[in-house]
Amino acid sequence: MAPSGSLGSRVALAALCAAYAALAATPAASQALPSLGQSGKQAVRASKKGAAPSSGAPLPALSPPVPKPGQAAEPLGLSIPSDPAPLMRGATIDNGGVSTSANYGPPVRREKLPRPYPPPRTPNPPPFSPKNPLPALEPYKSSYLAKQRLRLRATLPPGLVAPPPAPPPATVAAEPTIKTKPKPKVEANPYDPLGVPVGSTLIFPYVQTSGGYDDNPNRLAPNYNPRGSTFFRGEGGVKVKSNWARHSLEGELRGGYSEYFNFPAANRPDAQGQMAARYDVTQDTALDLRGRLQLDTQRPGAPAIQPGQSTVYVVNRPAILGVGTQAGASQKFGRIGVELRGTYDRVWYQNAQYSDGTTLNLAATSYNDFGGLLRASYEATPDLKPFVEGTYDERLHDSQQDFNGFYRDSTGYIARGGAQFNVTDMVKGEISGGYGRRDYADPRLVPLRGPVIDAALIYTPSALTTMTLRGSTSLNETTLANASGVLTRAVSATLSHDLMRNLNVTLTGTYFYNNYQGADVVERGGSVGVALDYKVTRTVSLRGSYRYELLDTTFPNADYTANVYLVGLRFQL
Repeated sequence: MAPSGSLGSRVALAALCAAYAALAATPAASQALPSLGQSGKQAVRASKKGAAPSSGAPLPALSPPVPKPGQAAEPLGLSIPSDPAPLMRGATIDNGGVSTSANYGPPVRREKLPRPYPPPRTPNPPPFSPKNPLPALEPYKSSYLAKQRLRLRATLPPGLVAPPPAPPPATVAAEPTIKTKPKPKVEANPYDPLGVPVGSTLIFPYVQTSGGYDDNPNRLAPNYNPRGSTFFRGEGGVKVKSNWARHSLEGELRGGYSEYFNFPAANRPDAQGQMAARYDVTQDTALDLRGRLQLDTQRPGAPAIQPGQSTVYVVNRPAILGVGTQAGASQKFGRIGVELRGTYDRVWYQNAQYSDGTTLNLAATSYNDFGGLLRASYEATPDLKPFVEGTYDERLHDSQQDFNGFYRDSTGYIARGGAQFNVTDMVKGEISGGYGRRDYADPRLVPLRGPVIDAALIYTPSALTTMTLRGSTSLNETTLANASGVLTRAVSATLSHDLMRNLNVTLTGTYFYNNYQGADVVERGGSVGVALDYKVTRTVSLRGSYRYELLDTTFPNADYTANVYLVGLRFQL
């Protein structure tokens, strides 16, 4: 026989299922049967354990469900009470001694999820949305529309702004490129001096010390057995340049002294300077003021100071100092320009000392030179300006007669014509030619005359290389007996090239021709050299040079050659 507990449980469950099916078929019953109470659950648990419920009244007998029309009643073997309230209240049902109760399981507890941390971020809007629109489009740089805009901008007068252009078509538009940080500008001349500003004017001072060797300090002829000497040279100077909207001031002055340790008689000074100032009265009228200075020495073997005796010679180097000035005005009449200046020059000579103790009175030959200059030019094109020029001057010496008994006072003129030109950005310069003549008060002195040719050409094939050619003609004074003067022609060439940003090499060459008219003496000479300039910083630079000099003359015992080596240090601001 099966246990009564298990059989009772199955019977109770079957009865409950049948009762609920009958109640579900009845509308009123289905609406009044929400759930079983706690007492019903306890009855079911008790029935599973095989014991009768400890409490609860017995359920009345269940009546069979009312069959639907045309349907036979289905015997259940169970009686369902007409009033299901006790069942709804969880009352126990007595079914053949088996206690049962309704069971829906324990209540389901709602699980609480933890709050997210950190809180979720609001996503950014898409890259191209109403809040983040597309950038404006611009034409391709090589498109027709972009070129048309550039042409329109160039033709607009100053101060007028072009209207905003219409949006470009899709075929020529491109998204603007991302702006990047511009690269730092590279300075063109990082080793050039900056200068000392004084107001709106820059001053460039410098000091240079050098040492070297000269195998012929006094430029003596080979028959005098010249001997070499080491020497020290000190040099200083200043350069001035204005930065004014109107007017102009430019100038340069340098001076030096060379001391020979093994040959003190060759010690000598030298200096050179020039200045130009312009005051603009109006746009077409300007006042000009110019000045110049020249200090040099005569070599002991110069023909003009020779004593005429083979056993006597000059033991010092007589100095020559010349200063000059020009003052005038310039006026423009359209393309025609006219310049008128007055000139004045003063030249001093130092006496020469002979080896026998006598003195050559050169100071008496010092003179004053008064003159004037007239120049007219025409600006044919911005790159071509032809001109004509004429000068006239009169020289008056401190002594009417020199130490040879000649009257050296004279008058002279020079007439020339030429042009200033600028062929390209690489070639520019000035060239002129004419004729000059000087007449002397002494009838024994023939007029000093001859063609006058001057030229200056600057050729710049690249930013690293510069070539300069210069030619000049001058009518100079002399104290050589029977010679009226010296017609001097000189040509110089300079080639400068930057091997690096701070290393420059310069090649130089000169040639000169001196014609002592009236004395049949001719001199030809020149020099070649090379110089290196290494700029350590803007302030300090190292310099080295070599120069070879040569003179060939028809005057006896006056030829010479010389080699000069020099190394120095330069300080500049």
